[in-house]
Amino acid sequence: MHRKLFFVAFIGIVALALWLTFFTLPVFNIKSIEISGNENLSKEQIESMLNTKVGNNIFAFNKTKALKNIKSNNYVEEVSIHRKLPSTITVNIKEYKLRAYVPYMGSYLYINDYGRILDTQKTFKKQLPVVEGLKFNQFTLGEVLQVDNPSAFDTVVQLSKLFEKDQLLNTIVQVDVSDENDIHFYVGKIDVEFGSFDDANKKLLTLNEVLKQLDTSYAGVLNLTGGNPTCTYIN
Repeated sequence: MHRKLFFVAFIGIVALALWLTFFTLPVFNIKSIEISGNENLSKEQIESMLNTKVGNNIFAFNKTKALKNIKSNNYVEEVSIHRKLPSTITVNIKEYKLRAYVPYMGSYLYINDYGRILDTQKTFKKQLPVVEGLKFNQFTLGEVLQVDNPSAFDTVVQLSKLFEKDQLLNTIVQVDVSDENDIHFYVGKIDVEFGSFDDANKKLLTLNEVLKQLDTSYAGVLNLTGGNPTCTYIN
């Protein structure tokens, strides 16, 4: 009986010693927080969601709570957090890709390639297409935009993926899907008559080649609906 009590007391003392070692020694204070993969979220924004800072004990850091905080951000698709002993926290972020802006009452909805609303701002963060012609009266941040013309919205989502593939995301200034059979793009001062979504991949490849030869600083109309592209400049 005495031997058992002695053993329990010994284990308790060892556990206390380990606790004091891990939670009080300066060597286990956080010296750096390494963040990677973030594009739209700043390092400062991510650090604020960690609920810790340089100088705090690395074992006192609540990893579960930090993961929950970061995952709740609309930009974040995946996140992993690791303790790199003795004094480093590493955070790897995978963000949803921002693909277009949708105007709404003086602001812009930031949408990804699934049509999910990541953010709302008065201005752009970077050059991406502005989408006109979607019909809706309300939205929920963090959810897929619900519109009255869902087929037009599906067209926008599919176009955004093709824009990325053909490296046109930063080239096309505006997309108008008011009439799905008469879609228009705007590149500089050029109005691109795209027609319907039929043969979209082929037409975008053609657009990419034609744009290499066009001066988009002059107003004009580029027609891609026929067999051969034609461009008419407007005086």
